[in-house]
Amino acid sequence: MLRRLHLMCVVVALLATATAAASEQAAHALLQKMARAVDELNYEGVFVFAHDQRMETLQIIHARDERGSRERLVALTGSPREIIKDEDSIICVRPDDLDPALCLDPGKSLLGLPGVLPLRQGLDGLGENYRLRLGEQQRVAGLSCQEVSIIPRDHLRYGYQLCIHEPTGMLLQSRLLSREGRIFEQFMFTRIEFPARVADERLQPRMRGEGVTARPMETPSARTQVMEPDLRWRIGEMPPGFQVTGVSRRLMAASPHPVQHMILTDGLATVSVFVTRMDRPEDRLRGLTRSGGLHAVVLPWGEYQVTVLGEVPEATVRLIAESVFHDGENAR
Repeated sequence: MLRRLHLMCVVVALLATATAAASEQAAHALLQKMARAVDELNYEGVFVFAHDQRMETLQIIHARDERGSRERLVALTGSPREIIKDEDSIICVRPDDLDPALCLDPGKSLLGLPGVLPLRQGLDGLGENYRLRLGEQQRVAGLSCQEVSIIPRDHLRYGYQLCIHEPTGMLLQSRLLSREGRIFEQFMFTRIEFPARVADERLQPRMRGEGVTARPMETPSARTQVMEPDLRWRIGEMPPGFQVTGVSRRLMAASPHPVQHMILTDGLATVSVFVTRMDRPEDRLRGLTRSGGLHAVVLPWGEYQVTVLGEVPEATVRLIAESVFHDGENAR
């Protein structure tokens, strides 16, 4: 009898493991489909975006054709502004008296869908740092969607709760969550359509005339001079699962000295590290700022300023910032 009971327990455990593995594989496939859909589909819709105790409503019109991806975003609440994007440029259309920084909101409210994850580099290593789980079927904007949870394995990264329209792969709802379940940001479509074709006039700005400025946002090539990076700038203690995926150095108009930029990622979360010389001691700052789930830490390192920012917990940016060092006597 005991032997039979033991055998039944083993069978139940094996079935549970197989079910969990199948759920993770299905979630993985749906995330891959989503990563393609948000760029390759034609869609028009309205979504709400909540962050930092604010709520915004925006319209998005996205087209994909032989000219590549094109997009128009319109703020329906708050200060009037539009963003017109294509493969080569980003143009901000706004009243002359509006702060240009509103077109570069840290909450990403006018830089595309705020819930879209940077998954185009692949999902192969995601399981090392996150668990994937299918949830229940929901309805968003009148469409059925499948819940997918991305659960962090430690306290150094955030999780996501997504709802994806399975027939198209379109992301309809997204929540950025702490490991304890606190919601930092969320977005949700209230209306969405998938037209076979998007007319060119739908992608043109409606704000025109006197008192309106249509100004291209500066591209890195237009405002910076690329230089050889100083590879002796390093990160001593890397958070588990993160690795450096890019290093660059540029002379920028906003700084008299070159700015070293290192990019770290765990396959989902991305952290940027900036290092630049500061001539005056009083300009070398120390502190922490937060906007929604985005944290930024600034620390002095000798005559240099280290800035680390990313949509990760405070502990992660602090660990990285305190580990940056220069492996040489004289930093350039």
